[in-house]
Amino acid sequence: MTPPIATANADIGEHAPRRPGRPRDARCDHAILQATLDILGQGGIAGLSIDAVAARAGVGKATIYRRWTTKEALVLEALRSDTAPIEVPDTGSLRRDLEVYFDGIIERFAANDGSDVLPHLIEAACYDPEVRISLDQYIKQRQEPLRAILRRAAQRGDIAAEVDRNVMVEALVGPVIYRRLLTGGRIDKAFVRKLLDIVL
Repeated sequence: MTPPIATANADIGEHAPRRPGRPRDARCDHAILQATLDILGQGGIAGLSIDAVAARAGVGKATIYRRWTTKEALVLEALRSDTAPIEVPDTGSLRRDLEVYFDGIIERFAANDGSDVLPHLIEAACYDPEVRISLDQYIKQRQEPLRAILRRAAQRGDIAAEVDRNVMVEALVGPVIYRRLLTGGRIDKAFVRKLLDIVL
C-alpha cells in the first residue's frame, strides 16, 4: 500500500541532507567591526549600542546578533581585528628588549586612549563566563610578545630556569594596568625604567 503523501514527504525530510545556510559575508563583517571601532573612537563604550553600530554599518540589528550575541563579544572581536601586531624586539639584552617593548606600549596608549573599554569588559567578565573566556584569550594574545621576550631571555640564561615566567608577566604588566585603569598615574619611560629596576 502506498503511504500517504504527507508521511512520505516527512520521511524524505528526515533523511535528506540539510542544505547549508548562507555563508557569512566578509564585507558585512568588516563593515560592522569598523563601525564598532569608529563609535568607540568617538564616544567610547558609553556611546556604543547595537542600534548605533547597525545604523553606521548599514545593516539590521538581527545581522549583528547572528554573529555576536552581546555588545561585549562584538567589542572584543573589533579590538582583535584592529590591533596591529606588537613587534618582538631582539637586542640581545632582556632589559633593553623590555624597554623597547614598553616604549611601544606607551606610544599605543598615546595614540588611542580607549580608557573606558577595558574596565567595561572586565566588569562584564565578572558576570558573563563567555566574555571572561574571550577577554582572557584577547589578553593572552596581546601578551604573547612579552612572553616571547622572556622565553628568549631564559634560553640565553638571563632568567633563571626556576623563575615562573607567568608571574613575571603579571609583575611587569600589573603596575601598568593599575596606573592606567585605577589611579590615572602617568605611564612614561621614566615609570617603565623604575618598574624594570624593581622587577629585574
